[in-house]
Amino acid sequence: MKNLIIIFCLGLFFSSCEDIVDVQLENEAPRVVIEVTGIQQAFNNEVIVKGKISKTSSYYSNKINYFENAEMLIELNNQTYSLQNNEDNILQYIGTLPAVYNEDYTLTVTFEGEQYQATTQLYKTVPFNRVEQSSNAFDENYTAINAYFTDPGEEENYYYFEFFSERHGRIADNTDDELFNGNEISTYYADEFEPNDNISLTIEGISKRFNNYINLVLSQTGQSNNPFATNPVSIRGNVINPENPGKFAFGYFRMSQRFDTIYRVE
Repeated sequence: MKNLIIIFCLGLFFSSCEDIVDVQLENEAPRVVIEVTGIQQAFNNEVIVKGKISKTSSYYSNKINYFENAEMLIELNNQTYSLQNNEDNILQYIGTLPAVYNEDYTLTVTFEGEQYQATTQLYKTVPFNRVEQSSNAFDENYTAINAYFTDPGEEENYYYFEFFSERHGRIADNTDDELFNGNEISTYYADEFEPNDNISLTIEGISKRFNNYINLVLSQTGQSNNPFATNPVSIRGNVINPENPGKFAFGYFRMSQRFDTIYRVE
């Protein structure tokens, strides 16, 4: 438990009073957070999968504690692949799997006597057609970087974007194709860029469920430079605990095809 001291001050006729209220706040028991992402870079025939496991922290703590003593396995077409601790970062698990569409990837994580599972597929996307810059209509000091891509019209698609510059950091965004199905559309990143700034732009294919999940994450973090800088403690992803459903984990398991490009500001 923690004590929260709230002080109320009221000035009236040059006099004041001060009340101290002692409020007891209980911390919920820490819950496991599992974040595992597989990326197929462009048309590569392999998926690089990286994972981390942590626990939720108290209301007042911004610190995330990661753990290395978990077992992470992914099953694909009756073959099991193990994610091993990264030699350069022992708190990160990493592995390489075949890139296969329309098949289930099933993640199993064993940690502290509990077993967690999640299932997803590898979601396709499309590359950017071109990148252009323009002045921003709302602020003359801002430059807009517009990245154009063509949405396939025969299917329902969901997209996740990341934009990064050394000067302004990382921004994430996501969308579905409901309003532009089958057409060319652009996503944009606007800020106070300088000539010769390098802007990294990334597009990834995602599921409808992850699109809804990342909507909530970005809303909770206020579009921060890193949407996963803090645990999304109130947002449930797709990780379950089959033997003990009430002890599900937060976090998400996803597999995405990715295209990226770099644009230099003129």
